[in-house]
Amino acid sequence: MVYLIMIARSPAKTMHLILKLSLPIVRGIFVLGLSLSVAHAALPSVDSWDDWVWAKDTHTLCGGYYQEAPLPFPHHSDMQLKAEPTTVTADQGQFTPNGDSILTGHVHLIQGNTVVSADRATIHRDPNKQSPIDTIVANDHVKITQPGLRVVGTNALINRETHTQIIDNAAYRLYERRARGTAETMTITNQDKMALRTATYTTCSPDQNTWSLRSRRVTLNKKTGRGRARHSWLYLYNFRVFYWPYVDFPIDDRRQTGFLFPSYGSTNRSGLELSAPFYWNLAPNYDATLTPRLLSKRGLEMQGNFRYLSLQSTGEFDASFLPNDRAYHHFRQKSQSSHPLITIPNDPRLTALNKNDNRAALKAKYNTLFNENWGSSLQYHTVHDDNHFMDFSNSIGLSSTTQLLQQGDIFFQSPHWSMQTRLQQYQTLHPFEGPITQDVYQRLPQIAFQGSYPDLPFDFSLTTEADITRFAHKRDPINGNAYTTGDRFQIRPGLAYPVLHPGWFIKPGVQLDLLAYSLAVGPNDRSFMQQNTHRAIPIFDLDSGLFFERKASLLQTDYTHTLEPRLYYLYVPYHDQNNLPLFDTGYPGFDYNQLFWDNRFTGLDRLADANQATLSVTSRLITDKTGQERLSATLGQIRYFQQNKVTSCNPKTNPLCLQQEFPNGQHHYSSFVGLAKYLIQDGLTARANVEWDPYQKQTEKQAFYLQYQPDLQSVINVGYQFLRNNPAKLDPVTLRPERLNQTDVSFAWPLTEKWRTLGRWHYDLHHRRSNDTAFGIEQQGCCTAVRLYVSRYLEPFDNTQANAVRRYNKGVFLQFIFKGFAGIGNNQMNSEIRRAIPGYQWREQQD
Repeated sequence: MVYLIMIARSPAKTMHLILKLSLPIVRGIFVLGLSLSVAHAALPSVDSWDDWVWAKDTHTLCGGYYQEAPLPFPHHSDMQLKAEPTTVTADQGQFTPNGDSILTGHVHLIQGNTVVSADRATIHRDPNKQSPIDTIVANDHVKITQPGLRVVGTNALINRETHTQIIDNAAYRLYERRARGTAETMTITNQDKMALRTATYTTCSPDQNTWSLRSRRVTLNKKTGRGRARHSWLYLYNFRVFYWPYVDFPIDDRRQTGFLFPSYGSTNRSGLELSAPFYWNLAPNYDATLTPRLLSKRGLEMQGNFRYLSLQSTGEFDASFLPNDRAYHHFRQKSQSSHPLITIPNDPRLTALNKNDNRAALKAKYNTLFNENWGSSLQYHTVHDDNHFMDFSNSIGLSSTTQLLQQGDIFFQSPHWSMQTRLQQYQTLHPFEGPITQDVYQRLPQIAFQGSYPDLPFDFSLTTEADITRFAHKRDPINGNAYTTGDRFQIRPGLAYPVLHPGWFIKPGVQLDLLAYSLAVGPNDRSFMQQNTHRAIPIFDLDSGLFFERKASLLQTDYTHTLEPRLYYLYVPYHDQNNLPLFDTGYPGFDYNQLFWDNRFTGLDRLADANQATLSVTSRLITDKTGQERLSATLGQIRYFQQNKVTSCNPKTNPLCLQQEFPNGQHHYSSFVGLAKYLIQDGLTARANVEWDPYQKQTEKQAFYLQYQPDLQSVINVGYQFLRNNPAKLDPVTLRPERLNQTDVSFAWPLTEKWRTLGRWHYDLHHRRSNDTAFGIEQQGCCTAVRLYVSRYLEPFDNTQANAVRRYNKGVFLQFIFKGFAGIGNNQMNSEIRRAIPGYQWREQQD
């Protein structure tokens, strides 16, 4: 059904002439109605940019935004839209039922959610066809709008039978992508496919032409969200910068296959770098990224990333391969012929250079749930050569990597029991410029059980832990001796009687730690270690606490103020364990967590003797209105009733064992440990961690961290860390733990609405040197962005002596981004900036 409305104007009044056409019209029956109106018809303007709203006083990068015209039937389904009649209005009209009807003056056609307006239109009806209207020819100031699209042109041909629209001298808008362009001829088919000839495409605002794609032929498919162009030039303003014989690009915000933005850079180890990632959208839950990376000093590297997601599983796989690395070939030859600092025969740092010049890496992560009880996971990381991270990392943390985890798990969970079977090993790297790294024991396999029955009769609680592990180890790479290996069996049943009441709790408990070994003793341990050995040690503890709260008011804000004292007593009798192996045990150093641990060691090979009590107190301020914790502070200390004797090393074989683990000797009291977190205001958070020795009257450890993030685009991080004795790094001369004294400042801060600076400075106060320094600047406009990032970090195994020459790795990275033409992706520069500046976020939207 078609409604044809012809509007006749005179100086005195406006007359609407309405003709209703239906199937009886085809048979020669006409119905004529007349209506009068004193109001002037409100018809849309044909100004090319009347859909752009300027908003320069708002925080927008484009200075405004497109405002799509309201749809005639915004809530209709496709079937309902097809059933709607076609309505045509005009100032004047000459109607011919079986031929051409000519309309002039503010012609306005509504066909479903498609609206066509023009100064003049010719409506043709073929009497031999059932359709009331066959074609429409619109002339002068033509404008066509439909969901997500608007086109303005000089002339248009609309064929209702083939559902096509052909517009001459077209200017178009794609609202979802905030894109616009022009075309000598534009053909629209079925409202979702567009073919353009001699066309342009850009996402810049109407007053800008910073970049544009100019092509001979372009196709835009709204159904797939892709655009394809042939014989295309990328223009910066009016300058050609790149040519594509064929290019594929997105026209909406869906994940799409195509190139991401390239990155340019330069490092002193690899030379000039150019990477061009290609994103492959395989399926809604599968994707991949392939990145050719050209390194001027090394060659061409290919990087790949594959991700998938299902209802039961998630996985991500990364791989890279660089054949015949030229720089590494030269490094190997030079290092093999001259290595004055390496004098030990069969040194693994030297033998690691015997591999070829290919560089490769593989990293896999996988998690799946078979059902509500069973699941599995995998973490696997390997590199082809031991110097990989020295050459391909851009931070001191990554470049000092020497252990790569390779682990697979199968686990079971139920309300009372859990089980985990694990295969675990590490690839140990021996970088040529680093120290000799000790290999780590392999778990082949480890089977661990945990059981918990908290609601037994008389309110008792039963727990059980069990562990069966076979430990394997490679031979000593220097002398070829075998390490002690074997099986370890552990079970720890425990019984507790928790008493919980509002305002207080008390939980006494007892455990029995049973441990046994079946060993193949290595030659270095035969003097004190037996093939079969065991231990049986009871553990008694008592945990208790009180909860007090009161109402408080501070700065016109109501709070709940809490006071939470806690007392924890632990008793473990001494048992000489120097005849037991050390498969996975270490001493992490004293910190807050040890206040309430029943073992100060990690791993199971050592159980520390203890006769001690911990007293701590915590206080909090909780906002009544929001429930947000504004302030929390904790202070605690351990009282030792006897001196600790068990160590994580063996004093019989290591004379410095006690000195390394207890550098300040044995005391009756531990250091005071304090923790605090303060939400100063929204966006400003401070955290502190302090450890103070009451005997030496000095600070043993302190860490402060302040983050100010008033919005997503602005962040400042200030950190300070001090550790008088760092167990992770020993002085090469005295073998005592070194001092750690460092500051870390990073920021991402806007200079203007479009310019932002980035930076990081990690400084070592103890050695008086900069460990990691970076500075960058980025500019984001409406349709373009550019980032420049410069970094410099100390080589991880640099000599710390005062007269040593400090060696730094340097890198410069540059990236140009044309918004709406490709995705930015998770590229190397993004990852590096997020690592260096916690809280940094890329501004995705054009606003």
